[in-house]
Amino acid sequence: MKKITVGLFLIFSVVFFSCDQDFNTIGADLVGDEHFDFDVYNPSLKAYSIRTNEVQTNNLPINPLGFYNNPFFGTTGADFVTQVGLSRTQPKFGTDIEVENVTLYVPYFSKVETSNSDGSKVYKLDSIFGNEQSKIKLSVYENGYFLNNFDSNTDFQTNQRYYTDGSSNGGSIDFDNLKRGHDGAGNSVQGGTRLNDSPDVTQNDQFFFSKEEIVIYKTKFNAVTLVQEFVDANDVVLADQDDVTLRVVKERLAPGMYLTLNKEFFKKKILQASNNNLFNNNNFRQYFKGLYFKTEQVAGEEGAMAMLNFNNAKLNVNYFSISDGASAGTPATSKTYTINLGTNSSGTTVSIQDFSYAGSYDSGLTASETNANFGSDSNLYLKGGKGSVVYLDLFGDDKDDKGLNNDNDADNDDGINDDVTDPSYNNGIPDELDQLKLKGWLINDAYLEFYIDQTAMGGANQVEAERLYLFDATNQKQLADYSFDTSTSTNSKRNKFNFGGIIERDSDPISPKYKKGIKYKIRITQHINNIINSKNENVNKNVKLGLCVTENIGLLNNFYFKTPVTFASGSSIEFFPLASIMSQEGTVLHGTNPSNPLNAGKKLKLTIHYTKPN
Repeated sequence: MKKITVGLFLIFSVVFFSCDQDFNTIGADLVGDEHFDFDVYNPSLKAYSIRTNEVQTNNLPINPLGFYNNPFFGTTGADFVTQVGLSRTQPKFGTDIEVENVTLYVPYFSKVETSNSDGSKVYKLDSIFGNEQSKIKLSVYENGYFLNNFDSNTDFQTNQRYYTDGSSNGGSIDFDNLKRGHDGAGNSVQGGTRLNDSPDVTQNDQFFFSKEEIVIYKTKFNAVTLVQEFVDANDVVLADQDDVTLRVVKERLAPGMYLTLNKEFFKKKILQASNNNLFNNNNFRQYFKGLYFKTEQVAGEEGAMAMLNFNNAKLNVNYFSISDGASAGTPATSKTYTINLGTNSSGTTVSIQDFSYAGSYDSGLTASETNANFGSDSNLYLKGGKGSVVYLDLFGDDKDDKGLNNDNDADNDDGINDDVTDPSYNNGIPDELDQLKLKGWLINDAYLEFYIDQTAMGGANQVEAERLYLFDATNQKQLADYSFDTSTSTNSKRNKFNFGGIIERDSDPISPKYKKGIKYKIRITQHINNIINSKNENVNKNVKLGLCVTENIGLLNNFYFKTPVTFASGSSIEFFPLASIMSQEGTVLHGTNPSNPLNAGKKLKLTIHYTKPN
């Protein structure tokens, strides 16, 4: 009965096929490890790590900011430059202007853990690398370099690209040397005092990524003393300005960077700017070239780094003025003018990342790139940002038999006579794949398993990448299995879970709160079926595969390497997944040839479950 059931199942699988391949796979949507006792095959596989070096980083959806020391991969200092935009062009600010304050708020990624009866909340931060309580030095300046949207070297016909080292298509840019601050009287000067010059050192010299809710209290601006004063619910100034219990909560904000900036600078730069400079955003960006966020390590502190969405930032200039045309005796009223940041300003942003490849990571990449046995590395190294990518070649080589008529196939193991008249002779297709194409196998399931080198990733601060992304590196696009997978999760970072790449963790018996990473599994059933069985030349090519960390599995855009990756064959790749550039995570994997024999069972392999035709 079992033979009849399986036979019918196979017949129907052949009848219902898609337009892109000759027949569909069996079990392509199976999530578990049940394969109905079908045969298993592990083909040849090469995998090697390549450092990305500098990568394109303008207009990233999410940008790193901070200083982070990863004991294995190295240290990263991440700065950020952004153009700014007017929320309303040709604004009228009125007369008798006095600035209350200027605030900059950039929310962190966070989750609510507890909601209290008084309206307050307890949060947990997400996307923070390192110790979130560790201090860094944060300085905000006016940017002194105009960021072009289009490349002047191509007569503005192509988009301008900026890279992790701060350079552009046209050459190097010294953002730090060109930065502008204020002179104490509100004037913009090169160098100068930073704009976040509050006496509160947690806003500058001792900044840290706090998980505390931001509470804004009700205040009234004293036009005589030019200071804000706390008031009660009836706007009566509190007698004791230092008693927090008497203050009235005006607003609660989720955790974020909340800075007060120099109000005299913004009074002159914005509220007293000429009409021409505020006429439109093109004029404004030439006049005010944006903001430069600079971070530095604090002595004795390990540092921390956050992933931030500056498109959600708010820069508010809060001021009092008498509206234009108001009648005599009209009192000044409170107003707010907002400056937009990030790509929300319709401007350009650049993430500047000063990363140093360190120790075993650096030497491991060098060995992989120069190894005589290219593709048989003991370890594979992945890291986002300016880091590294892994490339994979399936099914071995296309061996050149130099035109010999080897009827006994003495010098080749593909089972095919390599006569010069043989169409498989030196045809650019791996010999092993030539052989598999003749077998007519039904592909039930195929997947790659990447085991984590837990020794290399065993440090206290070694948090492995949560997800890996496998892609077609030859054409720089997603694989068929990615496209076919419509599975979704409540956590969007775990969508397409059938395709896989999500880390599998286990509890650490020494530290139960920390779950060590074990492996990543990625299913490529449809891809393998297309290669072996499809006659459609649009899908049956044995392309080079790429593997990288990903910050967002749904983000498929590609950005440029500053220097294209070139292979021994002479082919090169110019692009790289944007989702990896956004990330700062990394992981170390066992390669195809683990150095320790005890890890032989964890070597990288491609497993194909198949059924032979009757």
